[in-house]
Amino acid sequence: MIQKIAPSPMLRRAAGALAIALSVATVHGQTIQVGHNIRVATGLENRPLVEPHLAAHPSKPNHLLAATIVGDAARTWGDTQICASFLSIDGGQQWARHDFAIAECGDPWVAITPAGDAVFIALGKHVALPDQSRGGLVVFHSADGGFTWDDKPVGLGTGHDHPTIAIDTSSSARTNWVYVVSGRGVRVDNHQRWSVFIARSMDGGRTFGEPVTVVPSNLNLNAEVPVVLSDGTLIASFGDFQRNVDNGARGRGMLDRRREWMLRSTDGGKTFSSPLFASEACGMGWSSLAADTSSGSFRDRLYFACKEKSGQAIVVNASADRSEIWTDPLRTDADSTVTTIARRDEPALAVNSAGVVAMAWIETHEQAHAFCQQVRVTASLDAGRTFLPSRRVSDAESCPDSAANGAAYGRWSRGGDYFGLAATADGLFHVLWSDARDKVFQLWTATVDVPTR
Repeated sequence: MIQKIAPSPMLRRAAGALAIALSVATVHGQTIQVGHNIRVATGLENRPLVEPHLAAHPSKPNHLLAATIVGDAARTWGDTQICASFLSIDGGQQWARHDFAIAECGDPWVAITPAGDAVFIALGKHVALPDQSRGGLVVFHSADGGFTWDDKPVGLGTGHDHPTIAIDTSSSARTNWVYVVSGRGVRVDNHQRWSVFIARSMDGGRTFGEPVTVVPSNLNLNAEVPVVLSDGTLIASFGDFQRNVDNGARGRGMLDRRREWMLRSTDGGKTFSSPLFASEACGMGWSSLAADTSSGSFRDRLYFACKEKSGQAIVVNASADRSEIWTDPLRTDADSTVTTIARRDEPALAVNSAGVVAMAWIETHEQAHAFCQQVRVTASLDAGRTFLPSRRVSDAESCPDSAANGAAYGRWSRGGDYFGLAATADGLFHVLWSDARDKVFQLWTATVDVPTR
């Protein structure tokens, strides 16, 4: 089903609002400019919208594609929990909705290829894939950038967690290739192991070849985010955190330090390097990885961000040599004078065509005996060596501890395990997040501009 979302009164008052204006920070003549908040979609009664992701067309700046879980306040991971996509062709001012008939749907992710194919992935059950139960990896393809979707999805098996997508936008022979990466439980040498699963499509997401499974060690791990460099090199990140005690029993065998690694492939995902160490500064939670594929002086530089072990800051590492050597972790917003911060979570990274690195996160504040959240953003103009003071993106506090969110609050207290940040071809950044300013989780978006002059 496709549903057109009409502009809100706020949007009508802000017509032409890509002339950005809400908040401005100046450091040495540089500014971060945040645009008006725009409501993408309203969660219906008892149907919170959580864990959104956002993708942008590589060459069409007004073409945006989002995905989200459509939850059920009464129960998480029930058959009534589905996923939806939202399409905008006017830079995020108006959005059209499409619902996917995926029961127990979770972990949605989207991408758009240079040729205009769109790919939607999620975990869940679909009637066209009877061999896949809960936790099955479902892939939908769209030949027109998300306007319409193929009737029958592709199934990539069961046992997955946190699936993500990378697109080859290079000028190599692998342009438009799609890589799907996830963590997957496998049986190796009569032992249960966690692996990094990589499936590739050479036709824009219509079909997938035989997947590759990498088992780095006997430690439990989370597969995280893949990126593709300007020559088609694939980099996939993962973090290990636990010895396999009692088949990964919760809380047992945890490592003193979570460790982050990279896998590198130069042959289109057929073979991978040994794990390349990146960081041990991270606490639990998902990280983010981004690559500079611009034509500037920082081309192919990698950026990795995660929540610091204390939970009070986000740390960033960078690599100039395709993940062989990484910089020391840099704490961002470590000098904040705000005393009510309980934690910072869920960093998201993106790099624009000018080589500017943007990073956004969810910041939780203790307020009037409740924990309320806001989205903040910062940026680096010098390849991650320094970052500008952060600016607030969301213009209202999100206080999700509401009966309207029901079980969704307990499962997704910050609106999910991740949210959307994408750079468009015109150099702007777009942020998409789940927000409970009106009690039930809804989707909101805003633009961020970081002028380089």
